[in-house]
Amino acid sequence: MFLKYVLLGSILLCATCCPEDDCAAVLCEGPPILGFEVIKDNENVFLNDTYTLADVTIDGENIEGITLSLANSDEPSSILVLENNGWGPGTFEYILNFSTDASIPLKVNIKNSPSGGCCGGIARLEQLTINGQVQEKTFGFQIILD
Repeated sequence: MFLKYVLLGSILLCATCCPEDDCAAVLCEGPPILGFEVIKDNENVFLNDTYTLADVTIDGENIEGITLSLANSDEPSSILVLENNGWGPGTFEYILNFSTDASIPLKVNIKNSPSGGCCGGIARLEQLTINGQVQEKTFGFQIILD
């Protein structure tokens, strides 16, 4: 019985003195990272060596800070990754160029998460348009090269 009172007292004490916005132990998500599987003739263009990362460039406004890389959970890497740690709210239009063979327009709409709390005001992907097609989901994108 005594233990119940000690435990209840500790909980009440903590509830009245612990800071509400102690964010030191909170892990917040980072800015959006876009991953694309690029397909041509029903095959991944990086796995079949149609393109390498050196063949891919990006054009558009505000491309400073954008990095392109290849990643995958298994080797060899086959997912084209586009990231920008400096993304803020707005709509950004880019063109992904695959050598001189193909160009794919991208429109990235970023909004900040609601402010307040420990993780407020973080850039999040609101909408992505690939080659004029609005994507229904916000993860696992696929680019089809014709």
